[in-house]
Amino acid sequence: MATYLMQEILPAEAWQAILEGKMNPNPFSAPEVMGKALESVGGKLLGLWASLEDCTLVFLAELPSDVDAASVSLRYVQRSGYHPIRITPLLSPGEIVSAASKAVALPKPYKVQGSDR
Repeated sequence: MATYLMQEILPAEAWQAILEGKMNPNPFSAPEVMGKALESVGGKLLGLWASLEDCTLVFLAELPSDVDAASVSLRYVQRSGYHPIRITPLLSPGEIVSAASKAVALPKPYKVQGSDR
C-alpha cells in the first residue's frame, strides 16, 4: 500500500453549502463517507484536515496504486465547480533510503560544456 497526500480546493459554493448545512454529508462532519469511498478501491483514510490556505480539504490515504488514487480524484472532480484533487505520493523513510541507494548506482549525469553544473 502506498500513502498519498491528497488536496482538494473547495470552491465558495461548497463552503456556502457546508456553512448552511446543505452539503449532506459534508467531509468534515462525516469523514467516514470519504473513508468508505477509499475502502471501495482497497484503500484507507488515515486523516482529514482543512487548510486555511486556499480553503483546501487535505487528507492522507493509503491506496493500493497510483491508478486507485487517480480513480478517487476522477470520481470527485465530476462535481460541478470543483477542482481536481492534487495527489502527492509520499515515501516512507525506508523507501527514501532505498531510493538513495539506487540513485548511487545510476550513471552520473553528463555535464553541459561551459556550465558550472
